[in-house]
Amino acid sequence: MQKKIITVFLMLALLISIACGTVAFASVSLEECDRCFQTTISELVDSDEIENGKLNAVRKPLYDLKLQQLGYVYEFKLLSGNGYAVIICDGGNYVAQEFVKNSQSPYACVDETELCVYVNGMIYLKYCDGAYYEIETLTKISEETLDILFENSIIYKEGDGLNYKSESVTINYQTRVPNAQNLSLRIPHYASPGGLEGPCAAVAGANLIGFYDRYYEDLIPNHAAGYETHGYYLYNLADSYVDDAIRDLYKKMDGSAIGITEAKFKEGMQEYCKEKNLTCDFTQLLSSGKLNYDAVKQSIAENKPVALLLSTYNICDINGYSSNKYDRYDYRLYSGNHVMAGFGYSQITYTFSNGTSQTNNFIYVATGFGNKSEAYFNVNYSTNINSAYKVFIH
Repeated sequence: MQKKIITVFLMLALLISIACGTVAFASVSLEECDRCFQTTISELVDSDEIENGKLNAVRKPLYDLKLQQLGYVYEFKLLSGNGYAVIICDGGNYVAQEFVKNSQSPYACVDETELCVYVNGMIYLKYCDGAYYEIETLTKISEETLDILFENSIIYKEGDGLNYKSESVTINYQTRVPNAQNLSLRIPHYASPGGLEGPCAAVAGANLIGFYDRYYEDLIPNHAAGYETHGYYLYNLADSYVDDAIRDLYKKMDGSAIGITEAKFKEGMQEYCKEKNLTCDFTQLLSSGKLNYDAVKQSIAENKPVALLLSTYNICDINGYSSNKYDRYDYRLYSGNHVMAGFGYSQITYTFSNGTSQTNNFIYVATGFGNKSEAYFNVNYSTNINSAYKVFIH
C-alpha cells in the first residue's frame, strides 16, 4: 500500500509540472518516461525516505549528441538528500539508464535557454549558443573531442529500427577490384529533429543543402558547415540551426504524415535556395526508367551530390575480410517510400574461382535515420528507384 501511495503522489507532482515545463518532441513519449520513473522509484526507494509520503520531482528534456530528444532527467529530493534519474527511450523501450541517490543532478545548473545533453554513463554536456560544453568545468568541447565522444554515445533510435528486415550476403572471391570516390571524409548526415511526421524528404534536402553550405555559408545561417584536417573535409554534426533548416524545408515542401511528393520536394528545395539568392538545379539520372549509374559516378566526379527517391530500398554495411578473400554485406531491407542523399559511390568488381565475374554498384548515402546515419545503398538489390537527380546549388 505504501508503494501505491508514493506512486499516486508522484504522478500528481509530475502532472502539475507539465503545465510549466518544456514541451517535448512527439517522438519520445512523456507518459512512458513518467511511468518508467515511477516504476523505478517504487522499486528502489523506501517509503521512509520520503517526507509525508510525497515525492516532489521536476524533469528536464534530455538530448543526445545529435540534439534529438533522448528522454528526461528527473531531479528529486529525499529525506537523505537530492537525487536524479536518467530515463531514455532505447529503440522504443523506456529504461532507467541512471538512478542516483544522495547526489545533485549534473544538470541542475542548466537553465531554460540551454539543452541537457547525455553522452553515456557519467558523461554530461550542455548545449548553448551553437556549441557543446562540459557541465562541471564549462569547457567548450572541440570538434575532435566530439568525434571521439560520438563513437561511444547513446543515440536516439528512431522508428526505422522496428520496420526493416536484416539480411547478410557473403561473397567469396579470387580477386577484388574497388573503384570508389566520396565527396568528403565525413558527409552531412543529419536526421529529423523530432516532432515532424514523414520528414525524410526534408531531411534529405537539408543534407544536400548542408553539403553546399561549405561553399555558400549563408545557406544554413549561423551553422558552421565543417572543417578541413590533413587535406580532408569533415562536415559537422547537426545543430539547432540545421534543425531549423529541416523544419523550414518541411514547411516549404508541404510536409505531412502521408509524406512529401517528388514535385514538392523539388519545389521546396528551389524555394529555400531562392530565398538565399541561389538556384537549385535538378538533372534526372534515370534513363528509360532505370538508374544510369555511370551518370551518378559522373555527378560525384563533378562534386555534385545526388538525391534518391525510393520505394522499397536497402542500406548496407560492407565488411571486408581480405585475408580470407570474402566480403560480407549486412543489409537492412525496408518497405515504403524514402528519400536519401548520396555523396559518393563504391563499385566493386569480383572474379571467382570458376572464371566468372560480378560487379556490385553502391552509392554512399546519408540515410536520414538517427541510429544509422551513413551507409551504402546497393542500387540493384531489393529496391525500386522512382527518381534520382544530380543536385547543383549555385
